[in-house]
Amino acid sequence: MKARKTLTLLLLAALTLAACKYDDSELWEQVNQNTEELAAQAARIAALEAWQAETNTNIQALQTLLSTTDYITAVTPVVKDGVEVGFTISFLNTPAITIYHGAKGDKGDTGDTPQIGAAQDDDGNWYWTLNGEFLTDTDGNPIRANGTQGEQGDQGPAGDDAPLPQLATGAKLNEQQITTDSQNKDIEPDAIYLSVDGGKTWTRVSGEDGKDGEKGDTGDTGPKGDSFFESVDTTNADYVIFKLANNGGTFQVPRYTGISLTFNPTSLSLLYDETKTIECTAEGSAEFTTDNLFVVAPEGWKADIALTRATSTKFALTVTAPADITSGVATGEILVMLDNKKGSTTIGRIPVACTQITLGNVSEGQLAKLIGSRTDLTSITVTSGTLNDADWNAIRQNEWALQTLDLEGATYHTSDLKYVKMLYIDPVPLTTAKLPQGVRVLGIDAFVKCNNLTSIELPASLTKIGLAAFYSCSKLASITCRAAVPPEMSTSVLLGVTSLFEIQVPAESVEAYKQAYAWSDYADKIVAIPEP
Repeated sequence: MKARKTLTLLLLAALTLAACKYDDSELWEQVNQNTEELAAQAARIAALEAWQAETNTNIQALQTLLSTTDYITAVTPVVKDGVEVGFTISFLNTPAITIYHGAKGDKGDTGDTPQIGAAQDDDGNWYWTLNGEFLTDTDGNPIRANGTQGEQGDQGPAGDDAPLPQLATGAKLNEQQITTDSQNKDIEPDAIYLSVDGGKTWTRVSGEDGKDGEKGDTGDTGPKGDSFFESVDTTNADYVIFKLANNGGTFQVPRYTGISLTFNPTSLSLLYDETKTIECTAEGSAEFTTDNLFVVAPEGWKADIALTRATSTKFALTVTAPADITSGVATGEILVMLDNKKGSTTIGRIPVACTQITLGNVSEGQLAKLIGSRTDLTSITVTSGTLNDADWNAIRQNEWALQTLDLEGATYHTSDLKYVKMLYIDPVPLTTAKLPQGVRVLGIDAFVKCNNLTSIELPASLTKIGLAAFYSCSKLASITCRAAVPPEMSTSVLLGVTSLFEIQVPAESVEAYKQAYAWSDYADKIVAIPEP
């Protein structure tokens, strides 16, 4: 009975359908219209997201440009599909940024595209703007766009620690589970929202649906807004000029001009109170003068700079060492700063030293105190006074620089004088030596393998020359010994001395020396010390 009833109903339905034809064209038209609207909305949202991403990039770039104390090294066009769409700005010390041109579009069916920009206020600072009006934070204060300026070449902070303005589409916010705006209204997917508190709250900044005009051109990149930059002028060699859109004003950032300094020679070693000249070359302009150069010298030193001709890149730097070892520092650097007066500076450094010292009337320990820890002295002369072990050790610590040692006028009482501290593979640079009075014995290996030593004078107090004292001093050509009695000396003292030309001794002692050293090959080279 139940099955028969169901069949009857189906037959009745079939007869009814056959009797009247159903028209569904209006339903399909509505479906098609909804599909088109959804597709158009999706296209608008995609275009808006591309626009807001580019705008956020420009916001960050603009703040960098307004805050930077760095130098621009290059401005490179950004090309897309054969069309220039922006610039990449490269800096000397900070990461590169990209700014996009943008273009003004028509109104869309979700309202005007908001215009984010910057303008300079009466206090000289730059502030963010929204549609030409200063953008304010949640407390109603205008938000500064430029950072605190520092010295040129360093990147300053962002300014007032205020977060950057951020733009986002409603669709993007919905993806982040943000459903209401700052007015507690529902987030619309194809509207544009602004946050000035780091994304905590969002305010709708595009118009309400249907209120702000007709649908505009979405183009290849969607609804277009004004570029932050009306123009970027790269024609000046010294700086780049940025002109902001919507009468925001202009500002400029200096270029890195590549200025440099070179010196010949690159360092100086002078006698005390000696004057020498360094050639200084300034690169980066053909119009530098002494007004572009600033010189700082160590204590006691003098340094003056002058052009080698009226207008040039060549300068003469005249350097004068301190008058004596007590009137200034012995070593240091002369600093030369080149300033092109267009935002670029560079500093050149010239190491200077007085490596040759002459002293008289010294007391025990005074020389050691003056030498300190220095190991770069090339010449030491003491004309009078008394030395002790500390002084001698201070002299010896300079053995890898010292070329001339003259202590003939000084007194140093010792019975075991040694100059070379150990046997080296490489020869020390000492070429001439005059030992102090009071030395009684040259120690074993005293000047061993001083291969650069050409002459040495021994004092009248000397009584003994130790084993191998001059062993392998192959360039030693002259020995002067002022002792009246020939010092005790073994056969090994002069082994390897292949250049000896003469041994000078007091005139009255010549025969005594020849007899004392008759066993050696050098007895016939013994001669009298020349008359002064």
